[in-house]
Order: sequence, then C-alpha cells, then structure tokens
Amino acid sequence: MAEMDNMKYEEALERLEKIVAEIENPQTAVGDIPAKVKEAASLLTYCRRMLKESEESIGKILEEQ
Repeated sequence: MAEMDNMKYEEALERLEKIVAEIENPQTAVGDIPAKVKEAASLLTYCRRMLKESEESIGKILEEQ
C-alpha cells in the first residue's frame, strides 16, 4: 500500500475502475482474478480512507467558521 500513499484519489479510483472492468471481462484468466480482487480491495480501502480524511478536514474547517 506504500505506493498508493503517493496516489491521488482520482488515480486510485481510475485504477479501481480498470480492475473491475478486467474482472468483468470474460477473457480475463480465472487465475488472475484473485490478485486483481486483492488489489481492488486495497484501492477501495485507500479511497475510503481518503474520503474520510477529507470529510473530517472539511468538518474542522466548518467548525472554525
């Protein structure tokens, strides 16, 4: 996940969407799917964390107003 820490939210979301498309593609080898699902799960966790951090940051800004 260290390489994800330098990734922007939009980049992570784009990669997640690409992985989902690959998983849904019937030409994707069944043996490749577990690794893709693992990466997708990590990206999803990363995106959720980034959204939560943004939400908390915005909440603090609004409280200061």
